[in-house]
Amino acid sequence: MAFSLAACSKPPAKEQVQAAVKKFIPVNFEVLQLSELKEIPGLYEVVISVNQQPVVLYVDKKAKYVLSGNVMSVENKANLTLETQKKFQKK
Repeated sequence: MAFSLAACSKPPAKEQVQAAVKKFIPVNFEVLQLSELKEIPGLYEVVISVNQQPVVLYVDKKAKYVLSGNVMSVENKANLTLETQKKFQKK
C-alpha cells in the first residue's frame, strides 16, 4: 500500500505557530487561519490579525521556520498570498 507522507503531515498547533511568529512580531495578534497550501505540501499558510489588518505568513510543519513574502503560481501568474489577504480584508 503506497501513500504520501505529505498527505499524512500534521499541521503545527496554533499555539506553536503563535509562539514562533511572536518572536518576529512582538505585538498582540490573533491567528485567524492555519491551513496547508495544497500547491506546496508541507508548507502552511498562516493568517494573523495585527491591528485589525490581515497579515499572511508561512510556516513549516514544525513551526521552526517562518516565511514572509508572496507565494506566486508560475502556471497562472496568481499571487496566492494577495488572494488570501483580500479574502480577510473583506471580512
